[in-house]
Amino acid sequence: MRALAWGGTGAAALPWMVLLLVLVMMSVSQAAILEVNGNLSCRCVKTTSDYISPKRYDSIELRPVGSTCRRTEIIIKLKSSAKVCVNPDAPWVKKLLKRIAGMKKR
Repeated sequence: MRALAWGGTGAAALPWMVLLLVLVMMSVSQAAILEVNGNLSCRCVKTTSDYISPKRYDSIELRPVGSTCRRTEIIIKLKSSAKVCVNPDAPWVKKLLKRIAGMKKR
């Protein structure tokens, strides 16, 4: 009498192995997508490093890294009511943030 083992090497085990392989691959690809796009609640899809004159600002929204978005977001609302996401690593944005931080310390 032959004992059947789960995942045997017989032809009947092949569909199970294929199904298991597909499920593992789906899990890995889902994890990779979540890691890359783990920013499901971020508001900025893309950012600009182009300089925007402060004369055009209506307001600035700073959104720090948190559980909903894994990156810092800086959204400038223009007087024209348009909203622009700016790159926090752009040199002019870093200067702007330092200036804002200095104003808060006063």
